[in-house]
Amino acid sequence: MATTQQLTEIELRDRLIGQLKDVVKFPYQIDTEVPVPYKHIYIPTDNNTKLELWCFKQDITIYKILFDKSVKQKDSKISKGEETIIEVILEKDSGQNSHHVGLPFVILELKKGQPNTHEILTYSQKAEMIKTIFPYCQFLFLIQGLISARTYRHGINFDEIISLKDVNDTQEIKELKKTLKKHFEISQSKLGKLTGTNHKRKIK
Repeated sequence: MATTQQLTEIELRDRLIGQLKDVVKFPYQIDTEVPVPYKHIYIPTDNNTKLELWCFKQDITIYKILFDKSVKQKDSKISKGEETIIEVILEKDSGQNSHHVGLPFVILELKKGQPNTHEILTYSQKAEMIKTIFPYCQFLFLIQGLISARTYRHGINFDEIISLKDVNDTQEIKELKKTLKKHFEISQSKLGKLTGTNHKRKIK
């Protein structure tokens, strides 16, 4: 069996997902390379309005299905009666068509070794964009190895930064599962507050 240091980043991710499959139960799923919307663009046309949904693929995501993978780029629409009000366009690359588009609850992005400042800022910006659309989503950043101070300085949108030394260490994987479950519960609590507030407003 290869050591953690010998694994590529993709091999590390695939080794991890094999050990994390039991973290959640249906209707929630956990998988790799799940496309998650990060940006919505409304484009008016002569006939109707187009809503473009742009997606990022995430390393590991706890999610519910937002759009089934069978839904093609222009299959969805918002209509009133037979009139199409908004045409929904899923902006996915060909590599994303084999996966469901996810409604994310917990995202785990990982890097093999300490990332540089530019990479940290890029991931942090990605987290901010996703949280703008999904404010209950928890974004975790996992580094294989030690964590430098710059990760904490620049990773301001990460809900937790995790160090993993050995993917084959049973105790480390056990702790990682606990962390994922904790943040899944936090996301559920945040979602409950959001929907709870809406419910109270309706009662008034």
